Amino acid sequence: MFRRCTEADLPVVQKLVDQMYEEDPNTQDVQADVRLTFLEFEKRPEKGRLIVFDEDGNTVGYCIIIFFWSNEYGGNIIDIDEICVARERRRSSLATDLIVWLEKTFATEAVGFTLEIAHHNKAAESLVKKMGFAPVRNQHMIKISGSAEQ
Repeated sequence: MFRRCTEADLPVVQKLVDQMYEEDPNTQDVQADVRLTFLEFEKRPEKGRLIVFDEDGNTVGYCIIIFFWSNEYGGNIIDIDEICVARERRRSSLATDLIVWLEKTFATEAVGFTLEIAHHNKAAESLVKKMGFAPVRNQHMIKISGSAEQ
């Protein structure tokens, strides 16, 4: 059900990316090219993975995970950067199944997982809290450099 994305998957994944960014008020002005992420992970697999969700031969979601070392927690953390499930498959167990799969797949490689949730997405917040995720002490902030905006 969950597997590494291939180049052939990119058109469907790009549609899901566009859909997710259109629905999130925090990213409505963002125009992400998932091919860049795919190519970066192909060149540098130690940075992360682009994962797709298959059901009956159809791609019904994707996830981007990023690997990083945490001094604070003394090991590798996997940041679940993006999860998107196709509209018609939302409110299924796909997101839950993905997180369980990630925990099993990377059990020996990661001390923990992080993720961000849009403030308005109360369903996602409730789901991940039930799975053991909790708010962190620090506020997550970002500064985009001028070269990244091009």
